[in-house]
Amino acid sequence: MKAINYLSVFAVLILLSACNITKSNKAEYKTKDQLSFVNEQLSLLLIDAEKENKIPRTLTEGGEMHWTKSGFDWTEGFFPGSCWYLYEVTKDKKWKNAAEKFQSMFEHHKVKTTSHDLGFVFNCSYGNGYRLTNNEDFKQVMITVGDSLMKRFNTKVGCIQSWNVDKGWQSKRGWKYPVIIDNMMNLELLFELSKLTGNDSYRKAAITHADTTLKNHFREDNSSVHVVDYDP
Repeated sequence: MKAINYLSVFAVLILLSACNITKSNKAEYKTKDQLSFVNEQLSLLLIDAEKENKIPRTLTEGGEMHWTKSGFDWTEGFFPGSCWYLYEVTKDKKWKNAAEKFQSMFEHHKVKTTSHDLGFVFNCSYGNGYRLTNNEDFKQVMITVGDSLMKRFNTKVGCIQSWNVDKGWQSKRGWKYPVIIDNMMNLELLFELSKLTGNDSYRKAAITHADTTLKNHFREDNSSVHVVDYDP
């Protein structure tokens, strides 16, 4: 099997779920071919993941597998999220079982308040899981995650803080309240939580964050500044 970057497989799944494919036979067959390819690749990946009992992160060109870190890893939701997408299109319970197993490995991170990455880690995994199964336990995990994420929202700044600056490499840069453009990927979870709970505070925080980002993270030519540091 030719070595591939795992994240590229995930990207194919996202594109397939987002694109509006025409109903022509050519497009239909092409979509089926892509899904077959993804199903085959992730099936092989699942064998290795089950064997190692770890969440896959990246497969290098040389064929070396990298697994998610033993602690918190911002990519840990991608593999179970991909399994949920395959379950959605194939109805094969193999993928449902895999998604539930591997997302449970990081469920304890739902109370983590030192990272902004919770939104896309958990919405990709537990969010898709709840969307497809209506499992109330998944919903409760999402709510806990949203509350943890909201603790990083500063009403004065109008943004969710990306990284803490009290230790590590971040502390050496003199930043006070860094916010990176990637943080926008957390907002989908907050919008969804307002729909699920009726609590509008999640949605309001998401809109405020987006408005602040629009005002400060883009140059006149619409290119993006990766990091903006605020003074809270």
